[in-house]
Amino acid sequence: MVQYLGKKSVSSALKTVLDLAWYLGLAGTAVVALFLGYTLISGPRLSPGSLQIGMPGLIFRFTGGIPRVWHTNLSIQFMLVLLLMFIGLLVLYQLRKIFATLAVGTPFTGENAGRIRIIGIALIAGALLENVIQIMNGIYLSRILSMPGVETAVNTRVDLTGILMGAVVIILAEVFRYGAYLQEEQDLTV
Repeated sequence: MVQYLGKKSVSSALKTVLDLAWYLGLAGTAVVALFLGYTLISGPRLSPGSLQIGMPGLIFRFTGGIPRVWHTNLSIQFMLVLLLMFIGLLVLYQLRKIFATLAVGTPFTGENAGRIRIIGIALIAGALLENVIQIMNGIYLSRILSMPGVETAVNTRVDLTGILMGAVVIILAEVFRYGAYLQEEQDLTV
């Protein structure tokens, strides 16, 4: 039979996976932060005709010269992406703490309910930030990519999926908080 809580359980194995993801996330965030620092100090240098955008089945090459890349806009976008990465690290950190309690067999605690609530808030913040980044990318690309006969428009559609997921997680945190209360009451009566 599969054991879900305690040592040598599924939750213990997932805790190890989350630990690995945490350290990889820290390394990735450090690389992005270093790249951001580089772009802020020296800025990207694009010469005319050096921009190429590739996607499956199609490559765009801008050979007639490209507009000057707006250094400030790129820096703001990199900072927002870095902030999004920090939100992801916050979620990973909270999950690591939750799975550590699962690995020792004590899931229903007030601390875990608070951690789940933080995850829900982080999901909402991340979804809102992702929407801002996508709109900024649309504005940025629509300004620098202009071709005769091609009209570009910024897609300002807001994706509500992450916001709704965050709200559901916050509600589940309250259910978990009640479960922690019941666990505490049971522990006191025994």
